[in-house]
Amino acid sequence: MTAPDIGITISFQRHEALGETWDRVYAEALELAAEADRLGFRSIWVSEHHGEEDGYCPSPIVAGAALSRAAPNCLIGQGIAIAPLYGHPLRLAEDLAVLDNMSGGRLQIGLGQGYRPEEFAAYGQNYRQRTRAFEEALDILNLAWTGERFDYQGELHQVSGGLLRPAPVSPGAPPLWLGAAAPASRARAIRHRAGLLIAPLIELEHAARQFADYDLNADQAGTGNLPHALMREVMIADSFEEAVADHAASLDLVYRQQYAPSRTGLTRKDPDTGERVPLTLDDPYYLSEEFMQERWFVGAPEQIAEKLGRWQERMNLRHFIWQPKPPGLPLAKAVRSLERMAKEVMPRLVG
Repeated sequence: MTAPDIGITISFQRHEALGETWDRVYAEALELAAEADRLGFRSIWVSEHHGEEDGYCPSPIVAGAALSRAAPNCLIGQGIAIAPLYGHPLRLAEDLAVLDNMSGGRLQIGLGQGYRPEEFAAYGQNYRQRTRAFEEALDILNLAWTGERFDYQGELHQVSGGLLRPAPVSPGAPPLWLGAAAPASRARAIRHRAGLLIAPLIELEHAARQFADYDLNADQAGTGNLPHALMREVMIADSFEEAVADHAASLDLVYRQQYAPSRTGLTRKDPDTGERVPLTLDDPYYLSEEFMQERWFVGAPEQIAEKLGRWQERMNLRHFIWQPKPPGLPLAKAVRSLERMAKEVMPRLVG
């Protein structure tokens, strides 16, 4: 078994009730990135949302440029950027190309089509056209990466004599990752020969099935092996109970507000019928130990390493990505989590 590259994700959210300010959140993120670089983490990914009270990062490409200087050895990715909200896809390609050049060729492109209607409404965009907009964005990006002038005629976007400059550091397209939960979305990712990136909320068992389905369909399409990336919550302490207690304020903000089940469409398997039913905040299962253990990595370093090793055997991950500093967790504790991950978990993984 080959160990995955371990990376971190940063959302730049503040916990206002605990006195965090946005400028402090951004400054501490750069400090955290520098520590991650020093400790040998492979990558840093920035996620994206819009109009959130906690300040969830709306500009992962801009943030990535700063992170690329703070962490000069780490790959810099988006996990994910909402492609339809960038306006014309050629402008998106230009922003990504600038980041690739600023980082010396360390760009990992992570894209999705978005799932929150209110974000599209804020931009005056038609939510029902997001899939068409995403498809055209991917088409235009592919043409832009050729380095040649091109024309494109889509339903929503047109290009006449377009030329991407600056070109990426390395000839061709930087690595592409797509968020793709539905079968149709995974088929799109295969058509574009993209890596599959899975977010933290679905069960590990479900994620493993999605990767297996992806591999099967990629093999049938003749694309060869396409890479896997998994984002998860990791909470490191001397015990499960201590880890949860350390992250209590963060869990409340992130999973009872930002990612509440009503906003994500999260479901659970009904124990009586076996069918998947909507999950609600008042369900005792939600954020219980069972819920966390089915999805995340929580507890002592040796437990986390053993669990990650078991799932790596099934998922064959290129990247394993976690958030060491969720909103409300003090920077000192986040750095300590980075150190324990680097010194007590990563050496236990087979490489």
